[in-house]
Amino acid sequence: MWKPITVLFALAGLTGCGGVHNAELSQLENAAPAAATRFFYETQGGKAEAFIVRPEGKGPFPLIVLVHGHSRSGRGAEVLTPVAELFAKHLCYAAVAVSLPGYGATEVANGADREVVTGVLNDGIAALTRLSWIDRQKIVLYGFSRGAVFTAAAISRLPHLRAVVLHSGAYDLGELYRDTSAEWIRQVLNPTGMAQPKLFNVLPEVGRWGVPTLVLHGAKDPLLPVNQAEMLDQSLTAARLPHRTVIFPDAGHRLPLDGIAKAVFSFLQEYVGTGCRR
Repeated sequence: MWKPITVLFALAGLTGCGGVHNAELSQLENAAPAAATRFFYETQGGKAEAFIVRPEGKGPFPLIVLVHGHSRSGRGAEVLTPVAELFAKHLCYAAVAVSLPGYGATEVANGADREVVTGVLNDGIAALTRLSWIDRQKIVLYGFSRGAVFTAAAISRLPHLRAVVLHSGAYDLGELYRDTSAEWIRQVLNPTGMAQPKLFNVLPEVGRWGVPTLVLHGAKDPLLPVNQAEMLDQSLTAARLPHRTVIFPDAGHRLPLDGIAKAVFSFLQEYVGTGCRR
């Protein structure tokens, strides 16, 4: 099982899916299974771009929301369509990848504001859980890098979450600003060059998460240092929340594909289960 999953995770880092269809939000009730469908929804005074893959069958299916990382070229959720297809195929999850403000074709201002990004995710989930083939009680968030930062910031504000995966993220941005060796990350965090930038820290909020969490990180990550994952693990432990923290000892910001696949699928099978009807 792991080989095709690993291949699809590898593809997600290289390119988006070539067979994407376009549809209106109102047409998604009758979306064809297996292929990615691109749509837009109204949110936060603008519109957000998203790509959804419906599994085979009638459902209702758990919904996994994939939140992409930073791209210097501005690419958005299209890069995660192969990962969405993998979740639809192997776990029978309805999988949606959302383009964050400032990326892809999303047209929403103030993309560095955690409340704005949380609103974008919440509005997308609210729209999709009206579909008959989505189980509104089984919502999973999966954030990658920058996406993990904003996923963590949204957890306590989103309803019906069953599980969360945080992949190479940061959770105390003030600490990150002091620790990272990547100057471009410091510039992203503090674009105006403030002497004391106001950066959020989600660690004090962990006690309100109330959701099983999987934390993935590389011990040699030069961009988002591993102490971010270690601090989050300590906060989750103190809050007595079910969680797993997997530190890959020889990995940097990019994690080993086999390790990711095994950790993610084992975690989701335990806390959410499959959406497939055998």
